[in-house]
Amino acid sequence: MGISRRNFLKGSVAAGASIAAMAGLAGCASPQQSQSSESKSDSGNGIGKHTWEVKPEAITDISETKDYDVVVVGGGMAGTNAAQAAARFGASVAVLERNDAGRFCGLDMAAMGSKVLLDDGIEIDLEKAARIMHSTSQQTSNYHLIKTWLDQCGPKIDYITELCAENGVSVIRSVAGSSKAGWDDLPEKYTVFNDSVCFSSDEWGVFDRPDGKEPHQNLGDVLVKSAEENGAEFFFNTHAEQLVGDAENGITGVIATDADGKHVQFNASKGVVIATGDIGGNDEMLNAWSPIATRADANVYTPAGANTGDGILMGCWAGAAISKSPASPMIHPFTIQTRDYNLTGFMLTLLAVNQNGDRFMNEMPFEPYVTDGRMNQPGNVAWSIFDANYGDVLKSHWGDSYETRMAAAPEEIETRLQNGTLVKADTVAELAEKIGVPAKNLEKAVADFDAAYEKGEDTQFGVASRFLSSLHTPPYYAQPLNAALLVVCFGLHVDDNSQVCTEDDTPIKGLYACGNAQGDFFGFNYPITCPGCSTSRSLVYGQLIGEALAKNTTITELVGE
Repeated sequence: MGISRRNFLKGSVAAGASIAAMAGLAGCASPQQSQSSESKSDSGNGIGKHTWEVKPEAITDISETKDYDVVVVGGGMAGTNAAQAAARFGASVAVLERNDAGRFCGLDMAAMGSKVLLDDGIEIDLEKAARIMHSTSQQTSNYHLIKTWLDQCGPKIDYITELCAENGVSVIRSVAGSSKAGWDDLPEKYTVFNDSVCFSSDEWGVFDRPDGKEPHQNLGDVLVKSAEENGAEFFFNTHAEQLVGDAENGITGVIATDADGKHVQFNASKGVVIATGDIGGNDEMLNAWSPIATRADANVYTPAGANTGDGILMGCWAGAAISKSPASPMIHPFTIQTRDYNLTGFMLTLLAVNQNGDRFMNEMPFEPYVTDGRMNQPGNVAWSIFDANYGDVLKSHWGDSYETRMAAAPEEIETRLQNGTLVKADTVAELAEKIGVPAKNLEKAVADFDAAYEKGEDTQFGVASRFLSSLHTPPYYAQPLNAALLVVCFGLHVDDNSQVCTEDDTPIKGLYACGNAQGDFFGFNYPITCPGCSTSRSLVYGQLIGEALAKNTTITELVGE
């Protein structure tokens, strides 16, 4: 199915949005200390150990050897940028991709400091952005990685803008709304910069690709074409299995299984770049490092099974360390893959109550606070409550796109009422009965929220006064708060040059990581401060690593030029 701009803005029917579908599985072990036997390998001498702790037998039946300067493992946003940059600056490059094509997911890309934003009068304080991003991780992430990304974001996006223009793609301001105008003056915990761009094909626009792929694929097509024109070779249906070498002696290549099932050794004289994506498709890793992700309603990464933490496995087997900062799940109440433009999740959340009818969180941010709060409630269930004045909430949240959203809302509400994903009632007590929560508790939650609006201050959870709204005009509505897992950012431990390191922080010669395989960039959660930061850091660090390898230098030396 394709994604049209009309469907994206208006919303589409959510499948299976019910309390039963929202039931999750609670985990009680901490992300770093999970010792459940279900998530461990029990084969051979690996009894009681995780898969990444048990080095497999070395692959020796090599049918063919190929020599390159740079070998990139993973043909998505990060890997293809690394390949394109390395090839553009003269290196011979091989890209190993386990699927029949690379995945370029998403819609928004952070573009702080780029000409696209500056020409539109948007200048973002990079120091403030770096500070907030770092503090979001509770200061567990590597500040220098964040700051380098922010400083290099503008120049790299400017280069990509020129490259796209030469290939029939325009870089335009984001149309999704995750970049929020007027949110940069909020307390830093809730700051959201209006920072994003998206990629529009001159032929079919942003959403109407003939193949139905996500909008970032418009950029992906340009990158693959440019990389190949500069001599990079892509090997699809080729699954990287093991690294050649080890942490002590350096990494000199990759052994992969090709489409015919044969083992091919790809030697890399300058370096191997791990760009294998996140760990969201690996249950063992989720249970060990991000158990909250198992409580989401759906895991919507596509293609399924392609994000199984291969980079972590290969790196650990060679002596690399995993990220020093904790896993960061990206769990949204809306995803392009499900085409569910969640009215009360992504567009607005007014009052959130759990299955006991009690308010339990600050509803102002749409993610990850909303989804995290929901997944830790009794029964893993929560509802968003609003009334006939929902237009006031839309306007306070989305002042720059209020009219478009308001025009689409009535039809979407009617559609959701018809398919059962939205509940409507004339009284709060009736609404409570329909969603199965105690009427007395829900009535109190509604009354307290309305009182906070009248007072102009939310003393309970601290919703900013400008986002408070009245809640006493029938009809009343309730919709389940959904939670969809996109990715879990947790990769290999790297230094300021994105060079993979051992546990004692020693860089491993010849081994680099970027994209969601790059650890130490996020911590605890995916921040919404800079919408599109994940794909943006994939692009920027891919470009930086590729160029640095081709020029026989480091990122820190490169950006210091």
